[in-house]
Amino acid sequence: MIKKTLISSSKAMFNCIIIFMLILFSFMGIGYTDDNDDGSVYIIPVRGEITPAMAAFVASNIELANTARSKGVLIEISTLGGRADAAMGIKSAILNSQVPVTVFIEDRAVSAGALIAIAANTIIMAPGSHMGAAEPIPNNPKAVSAIAAEFKGAAEARGRDPQIAAAMVDRNIVIPELTEAGSILSLTAKEAYDTGYANALLNNRTEVLEYLGLDNVHINEVHPDFRIQIAQFLTRHEIASLLLTVGMLALMIEIFAPGFGLPGIIGLISFALYFGGGFLAGHTEWWPIMLFALGMGLLIAEVAMPGFGIFGISGVIIVFASLILAAPDPVRGLTSVSIALIVSIIAIPILGKVFGWTKLLNRFVMTEVLTADVVNIPIYADVKIPALGATGITITQLRPAGMVEFDGVRYDCLSDGEFIPTGTDVKVVQATASKIVVVRYSK
Repeated sequence: MIKKTLISSSKAMFNCIIIFMLILFSFMGIGYTDDNDDGSVYIIPVRGEITPAMAAFVASNIELANTARSKGVLIEISTLGGRADAAMGIKSAILNSQVPVTVFIEDRAVSAGALIAIAANTIIMAPGSHMGAAEPIPNNPKAVSAIAAEFKGAAEARGRDPQIAAAMVDRNIVIPELTEAGSILSLTAKEAYDTGYANALLNNRTEVLEYLGLDNVHINEVHPDFRIQIAQFLTRHEIASLLLTVGMLALMIEIFAPGFGLPGIIGLISFALYFGGGFLAGHTEWWPIMLFALGMGLLIAEVAMPGFGIFGISGVIIVFASLILAAPDPVRGLTSVSIALIVSIIAIPILGKVFGWTKLLNRFVMTEVLTADVVNIPIYADVKIPALGATGITITQLRPAGMVEFDGVRYDCLSDGEFIPTGTDVKVVQATASKIVVVRYSK
């Protein structure tokens, strides 16, 4: 039977929560920086993967431009795409903007980037650039239909051909002279201009601003600050899944091992980064973080009690629920948690074999065979038991139960909650016919 280290493990998990909250508070201190220049043009870069953090950055700056009654917003795009939910957030911010939004495609606006471009009032493309190729992954009929509707809706809102937009998502839509059956539409700069999707083909920002009549206004060029750069990295799907995997593995190792060490610290840092990234990106609120803390508290309560009961079950459920709810959407959260669980289950026996963790696990499993001829178990009230203050030596590990030898006689004993290894000197602090409690003793 696997037993638990009680007091030491509960203290370890409490320390874990303290570290977790301290790291989260450090994230809370990082803020946005912005300028608010009335009459300026806001230039917002969208480069690299489109994540929830990128969506929060773009949406907040479009809102600032509206608050400042800016002359216009210019979004410079160079992306291979990213998360559909993040692109939808940017699309909504663009469509709701009272300030006209222009997108300048520097080289490519692929997948989610194409949706952002289509939502803009004006699309300008550099020669040699392209946009489109937005088939969702996985490309099941439901996902294709939903994303195609987003593209068509954005195109209709801006007076563009919705079928061309839908063909960027659905390979079953054929646009004569642009796509063939079974292929996803990707428009070159010239094709976009000829079909009316691109309003102009220009080489650089200077030409774009001249075309828009904004060459003589103040330029307010914003860049992702430290907060956004961190969140941009942490909210990537593979990074979020990796953080959860590392966190789960590390905390499992910490639960198996006595005391509080490096695995627990690494685990809590991983979870704090997971929640912190979502908080910085703007899609995680305080309540999933508090749910996580509540779940950890219930696990501490379970560790402090023998057996796996209601506290442990509730704690596990609440922790997993908090991880899912901290994600941009439940499906993404469930996917990340599932990946982390699968990888953790696969990794545990592999790492145990490679690094010898079997010995570590065996430290918490009663492997000694105890027989009646070598053990004197006090059952009756008149059976002699060790006196208070009597000293002995542990024959097995106490976790918290095990065997202790007093004057050549072995007894079933309990530690006061801490893990006590074999061969440790102990003394009796409580002795009855049914229970003997011992603590470490230094001669």
